[in-house]
Amino acid sequence: MLDPREPTVQSRRTDPLSAITVGALSVIAVALFAAAVLATYTYATPNVELPLVIAIALFFVVVLGANLLRIAVRHLRPGR
Repeated sequence: MLDPREPTVQSRRTDPLSAITVGALSVIAVALFAAAVLATYTYATPNVELPLVIAIALFFVVVLGANLLRIAVRHLRPGR
């Protein structure tokens, strides 16, 4: 009765894509903040804003595509 119980929660394998997604979304948030600052103060660098916003959008599409691919693989191969 006083013996410690064995842990009932099984250790779950973490998905590396989740960590990559969190890191990528953090980078996107910082880049969006930089884009907001550049949109306000574009006196010295007027041609930086558009390429930065395009790069942010493409990076987000890549992250979204990787997560959709992960979901598709998990759906098609439920044992993995």
